[in-house]
Amino acid sequence: MSQIITATFENGVLKPTQPLNLPSHSQVRLTIELLSVGERNDQRRDALMALENLWRNSTLNSQGERLSRDQLHERS
Repeated sequence: MSQIITATFENGVLKPTQPLNLPSHSQVRLTIELLSVGERNDQRRDALMALENLWRNSTLNSQGERLSRDQLHERS
C-alpha cells in the first residue's frame, strides 16, 4: 500500500496534515520532499475553502434553512 501525504516538521517530529490510514505500530519508508511556496499556498487556499464551506453549512437549521441573525446570536 502506498500513500502520499503532507506533513509539517515541528520540534523534531513530522506531523501529518490529515489522519493516516495505518494500523498502530506500522513501519513505513519515508521520502522527504520540501513543498514549494506555491504548493504551500495551494494547501492554505484549500484549507481556507474547506473552512468557509463548513462555516456556510453551519448556519443552517435542521430543515436546511438559514438561521436568522437573532438565532445565530442565541447559539453563542
